[in-house]
Amino acid sequence: MSLIELMTSCMISSSLVLSMSQSSIQIYQAFEKQQSMSLLQAEGLQALQMMGQAIHGAQPTKSTQGFRLMAKDSASMSNTQAGEFQIRKGASSLDGSDAFYIRHDSKEKPYQAFFVQQQGYGNQRDGALYLQTKNKKGALQNDALIGHVQSLQIQVGITELGQMKWHEPFMIQERASKKHPHWQEVKAIKIILKLQKGRQQLDLQKIYALR
Repeated sequence: MSLIELMTSCMISSSLVLSMSQSSIQIYQAFEKQQSMSLLQAEGLQALQMMGQAIHGAQPTKSTQGFRLMAKDSASMSNTQAGEFQIRKGASSLDGSDAFYIRHDSKEKPYQAFFVQQQGYGNQRDGALYLQTKNKKGALQNDALIGHVQSLQIQVGITELGQMKWHEPFMIQERASKKHPHWQEVKAIKIILKLQKGRQQLDLQKIYALR
């Protein structure tokens, strides 16, 4: 084999190795992306299911007196007082995320609250969705449900002229008013959950009709 033939053979071999390496990297990246999206999808659906169960479980029946649903922009829940919001600004607010709580007559879960906050340090910081409940002694406890949360947004639906109109929580008043909608008029709750793991992002939303 001549020197030229040898050099040509080496160049072809190098090209084949480089091509195979690039293909392997692309396959790995595609697999990693699929794994991340599957994880976000599973976590997001789990969170929406739990929040939906809380909302539906708190709706009025013949044996209960109704429920109380609150929401507030850029908030988390107090660790000392049930149903009390703590306003957070800047990065800690996680894109102005909402928080909400529900009270009802259930003996097992008379109080449930959902909010997001940062956890971890430095590059390991991540947003988590928390569930706040009361333990057997009546003390508040916070349990992380899922990670990779970028924001939790809530909108409330009110029927106007036969159509569902969506409003931000801060627009809803506690008492009836001719100028502003109030909680008794709310017919549906829309929850928008934004998740991110690495470069992969996923937006999920769910509408819960109220009876």
